[in-house]
Amino acid sequence: MAPNPMAPNSMPANTETLLIGGTKKTPLLYKVLLILTMMTVIGGLLTGVMTYMNVGYSDTFFHDWSRALLAAYAIMPIGLLLMGLVTKFINHRLPNTQAYKRNLITGILMACIMESMLAFSTASKTIGFAN
Repeated sequence: MAPNPMAPNSMPANTETLLIGGTKKTPLLYKVLLILTMMTVIGGLLTGVMTYMNVGYSDTFFHDWSRALLAAYAIMPIGLLLMGLVTKFINHRLPNTQAYKRNLITGILMACIMESMLAFSTASKTIGFAN
């Protein structure tokens, strides 16, 4: 009798290359595409709202928004580096705290830091520093 191709323990042939040591590994390309998508969605929403709050909906709204989003793309890698530093700092200062609490503190701090950086970037691009 031939093996059932839909049996729970069988795997399609094309996923066998993703197995290393019995665990399924996600290809790097998928991880990069997910990060770029999340950066675009979150950065686009935040800079869009901040641009609208700063200059309103005008003829130059989409131009201002695109400039702010490009500036946010330049700032987001700095946020990734900061996240590593904040995580190390929190883990060093709170070694006996449960992991989910440390992650929660890290997440809240990073949200405040990144939102402040995006707000500064958007405001400086849309209204500038002139009086």
